[in-house]
Amino acid sequence: MSNYEDLEKGKKEARIGLDSEEDIINKINFDEKFHNIIRECLIKLGFNVQEKLRARKDGIKTDIFIQINEHEEIGVSIKSSTKTSFHQLDRRRLEEWKTSLNMPNEIFEVLKEAILRVAKDSKAKFILKKDRNKIKEFLASHLSKIITEIFRKKEEKLKLLIINDKRKRRVYVFRMDDVIKFLIKNASDNICFTEKGVIRLGDFITIQRKGGNGKHIKIPKTDWNHPGNQLQFKFSPLKFAEYVEIKKVIDFCVINY
Repeated sequence: MSNYEDLEKGKKEARIGLDSEEDIINKINFDEKFHNIIRECLIKLGFNVQEKLRARKDGIKTDIFIQINEHEEIGVSIKSSTKTSFHQLDRRRLEEWKTSLNMPNEIFEVLKEAILRVAKDSKAKFILKKDRNKIKEFLASHLSKIITEIFRKKEEKLKLLIINDKRKRRVYVFRMDDVIKFLIKNASDNICFTEKGVIRLGDFITIQRKGGNGKHIKIPKTDWNHPGNQLQFKFSPLKFAEYVEIKKVIDFCVINY
């Protein structure tokens, strides 16, 4: 496990910390000490690192790319947080999931009604008790595809997950394949529902109505076409990172900055 100590106290970089993807790119590209520790970490995690790393910005699921040798660059998804609460991981129309998962009409209608029920009354239960078994069975039979999709979204170069704990000034680095494999197993052992009917896929992922009924949106929130009426997956990156650090269930690196 690697540790990166702060640069000299007078240096501006150390005071700013890692508040964005650009900060991480700059540290990889221009901070020799941080660069060497990330390089050591990637080698430890099994990547074929043969030369000086170079990082660049991208977008969508892949936040940045890191060139690790002449022929290969790897994508990185970065999750930064100051809280152990859940943060948005993925949101999309239910119709997209219906097509992707070959979702039966019965399941689609239960989820659609749940989304509109919460749109009408934010205090309403999302998945009703009478529907929970069928929803649980459907999700259990599609866990691998769902979790792979919400973390990778068909971006085959997306090989790393970096979790930036801004409270402790600590970066965790994981292989994305290891993260997905672990989360599938974690969820397969425990699909359940909160008191409000929010779906929990294991200990670190939830499913609910997206919400965000902005006043600038003219469509009524109870209209199915309202942008708040999407299925939202949320993830608790710090809770996940701390669990892995304690339990050592997958390989990882930690860098204190």
